Amino acid sequence: MNPDSHWPIPRLLSLLFVVGLVAAVFLSRPPETDTLNVPLGVEQAAIITYSGPLMTVAPYKWGVAVNVRIADIKEVEGRRIYDVRYIVNRAGTFDLKDYLISADGSPLTNLPTFKFSGDAKLSKNLDTRIQETEAVQIDVGGRYYETMALLFVLWILWLLLIIFYKRPRKAAATSTGPTGPTPDELLAHFRAQLESGTLCTTDKARMEMLLLHRWREELSLGSLPMDLALQKISRHAKTAAALKTLQHWLHHPASSVQTAEISALLLPTRTPQEVPA
Repeated sequence: MNPDSHWPIPRLLSLLFVVGLVAAVFLSRPPETDTLNVPLGVEQAAIITYSGPLMTVAPYKWGVAVNVRIADIKEVEGRRIYDVRYIVNRAGTFDLKDYLISADGSPLTNLPTFKFSGDAKLSKNLDTRIQETEAVQIDVGGRYYETMALLFVLWILWLLLIIFYKRPRKAAATSTGPTGPTPDELLAHFRAQLESGTLCTTDKARMEMLLLHRWREELSLGSLPMDLALQKISRHAKTAAALKTLQHWLHHPASSVQTAEISALLLPTRTPQEVPA
């Protein structure tokens, strides 16, 4: 055997020293903590497999740092798989098992630790997910917008049809038949009755009202109340004598007023100035 094929002892010791030094440095490094950084206010999910008693969420407390809920529980071969959702409300490091308790109040032994830290900054991956979500568009097929536009037009046409189709036309003014006699015709009728002696008390009152109406128009008294208009008629030079003659004949049957004088008042072309005094 060639003695050069074996390493000298000093070289071998030097190699062992280097290997030991490297091993010491590696072993002396502190173990990395298994802590998950999660953004604040964003719901996260954790799957916990546990064979102990049934778990539930600890009672809620005001101002709690983490909101926890159990979304689903599955039974698998004597153990349960919990779908736990949680939202971190403020910065800090937390353990999910601190927010879980057993349903029967017994201690949760051998429950694994699940630590996470609240991060006030959005992670790069989360920011990417948000942008992708915002870019998604909802594509409505089946010519939805065209169909809605057509239905809107049809609805407008249907509404106009209801409003205007067979709408009853405005009724024409109904004929009231032949018009009544004019004031002059009525006065002529009363004159004939007066001369024949058949003028009754009612017709005398109507005749008086027609004469007063004629005199109101002649004096342009308009809508003046009747009592004031009567005063105007009794004082005016054109009508005073005629009114006095008429009232004396109506209210004093034994008066000396002749029938011919009243008949003259009823003539259509008769003017108050021509009434005898």
